[in-house]
Amino acid sequence: MKKLYHLAITVSVVILFSSCFTQKINKEYNLFQKGLDSLKAYDYKATVIQNNDLLNIQIASSTLSQEQASIFNIGSGSSGTSSNNTSSTSASTGGGVNYQVDYNGFITLPIIGKVKSEGLTTEQLTKVLKVKLDSIIKEPNIIVRFASIKINVLGEVKAPGTKTFTNVNPTIIDAIAQCGDFTDGANRKEVYLVREVNGVRTTFKLNMLDASVFNGDTYQLVQNDLIYVPANDTRLKAVNQTDIQQKLQIAQIVLQGISAIAVIVNTYLIIKRL
Repeated sequence: MKKLYHLAITVSVVILFSSCFTQKINKEYNLFQKGLDSLKAYDYKATVIQNNDLLNIQIASSTLSQEQASIFNIGSGSSGTSSNNTSSTSASTGGGVNYQVDYNGFITLPIIGKVKSEGLTTEQLTKVLKVKLDSIIKEPNIIVRFASIKINVLGEVKAPGTKTFTNVNPTIIDAIAQCGDFTDGANRKEVYLVREVNGVRTTFKLNMLDASVFNGDTYQLVQNDLIYVPANDTRLKAVNQTDIQQKLQIAQIVLQGISAIAVIVNTYLIIKRL
């Protein structure tokens, strides 16, 4: 009877600890455990053009004649070089011409030359170009958009690296999804986003277990954002354990080498005495 009683106690303790361990796993690994009931529609903001951005610009006339606009669509936009050897370059694509914003914040177009782009939205730049081209092209029709938005993702994700988006408003969820999700060793409670705008670098710490990330300013990504996912305690312990094992293996090899040398020396001394 006592054996059955002790067995029941043991089973109960194992179940209790298993339940606590499972809850801990769920707490660390399941995303968006808090705040889902308080989500609201996200107000996407117009992306601001920054230095080194790549813009796709389509220029045409609203009339039947496209002769006046043809020079802007042949990929031969002039390249202006500034005093610090930075330049704005252009390249033709099937849907317009790609212009890179130089380090001074300008793009360079044929005929009209340099146009300040840094700090403007694509809509604002469109209006600026329409004013400049109004005397050159009859009824100019201009479309300005980002050719691509690049985001760097490092750390504990399944496919880290540079992720490229063609949509205007990529989100942190898009970036993590394109990486194939977090690894089991990711610290989901402390995901870092490093953002640099106009030379000012800011670091944000995000808790991906809390759905409030959907409402934050960092939900919508901007050009050249860096997302870093650090390792959790379990992963770090495993790495440390591996490091200790490697050091023990090296020590074992060294000891084996010393033992082999000792055997050789002893053998030599015995033979010499004979």
